[in-house]
Amino acid sequence: CITSRMASPSAPRMLTLYRNILRAHREHLPLGLRRLGDDYVRNEFRLHKSARPEFIPPFEEQWRSYLQTIIAGQGLTGPKDEPSNVEDDLNDDQKAQLRKLGEHIKSMK
Repeated sequence: CITSRMASPSAPRMLTLYRNILRAHREHLPLGLRRLGDDYVRNEFRLHKSARPEFIPPFEEQWRSYLQTIIAGQGLTGPKDEPSNVEDDLNDDQKAQLRKLGEHIKSMK
């Protein structure tokens, strides 16, 4: 379970937040961004599952803010099922960083 080692009082809340973020990705993001976002969210929640209790509130606050941004659709265009090529709008340095991030995420699985 993603939140099994997070501070026990916040674990159910964090699991609900995690599920809501993945649901928002499914409902509001184009396919390409959804895959990238899902991988990133899974990785972040996995990395923070053993975080000290004082780090949980800011972590939760930032992800709740992100969730509201996704739900509001700020900065997103196009139908959610339309394949999206995020790399089309990136410069060479950003493309290299994106590839490194993808490789890092895959190596952690």
